[in-house]
Amino acid sequence: MPSSVIRTGPEVAAKLSDTAQMLRARMEGLDRPSVGLALGSGAARGLAHIGVLKALLANAIAIDVMVGCSIGAVVGGCYAAGVEPDQMEDIARSIDKRIVFRHLDFAVPNRGGLIAGARVSDLLKELTMNKTFGQLRIGFACTAADIHTGEEVVLETGVLHEAIRASLSIPGVFQPVVMGSRVLVDGGIVNPIPANYLVAMGVDVVIGVDVTPELIPSERDIGKPPSIVFTLINAFDIMARVVSEPTADIVDVMIRPDVGRVFGGDFWLADELIERGWEATQEQIPRIKEAIREASRRPR
Repeated sequence: MPSSVIRTGPEVAAKLSDTAQMLRARMEGLDRPSVGLALGSGAARGLAHIGVLKALLANAIAIDVMVGCSIGAVVGGCYAAGVEPDQMEDIARSIDKRIVFRHLDFAVPNRGGLIAGARVSDLLKELTMNKTFGQLRIGFACTAADIHTGEEVVLETGVLHEAIRASLSIPGVFQPVVMGSRVLVDGGIVNPIPANYLVAMGVDVVIGVDVTPELIPSERDIGKPPSIVFTLINAFDIMARVVSEPTADIVDVMIRPDVGRVFGGDFWLADELIERGWEATQEQIPRIKEAIREASRRPR
């Protein structure tokens, strides 16, 4: 699958791919400020992204382009493919432990991960209706990391579900995805909230969503050795929280749902997570609308 590498830093604008340049040209043709949404990594906590989307749409905030990492790639990719937030909510609310484990094809961990990921790929293919990036209703990209080079890789062409599968490959949990010469894992190890893609594209108002808050352990977990999956996911989340801190300086508004009490593997807590996303977004709606008003006053 063709992809492009976008590095953070002042040189990033010079490295826009043809796809990103096309999206930038499309947004420059709008008669209002463009709005971009960056959905961050966070495993199950990222179900809060559904509540974020619901609240934005309920307040008539039009999203022109999205970028997602890991679970943010799942939610953002599904929306871009045509799945409405209410539909995502219904799917998420139907998840229980039995469904989660049914989609985990455990493998001998000699290829970089405990889970092969074929069943997850099949699920993503179904959810996104096997669409390509060129068939999406809004501009969308997702990010991964090359485990050999440490580079951030932006995936924006080809088959959508394949890109999402690469983006969510938590190191040690899911086996990496090989795309050409790239060996790709979860982009959260280098850039959990890839808002730099939107900034480089010249989006007028950039909204970030951070679902990697400071962790709040439950009483039952304190003092007890965790499982290997718990260790891998929490270690990843701790790292992602630190790595994502500079992103707050480049977005216009950062939404931070209160999801620190939820373990990243608890996908069956959709009700709570979606509500947290809704609440956090509603609190930021005045700031988002003010950012849009300010952008509309700037010369275009």
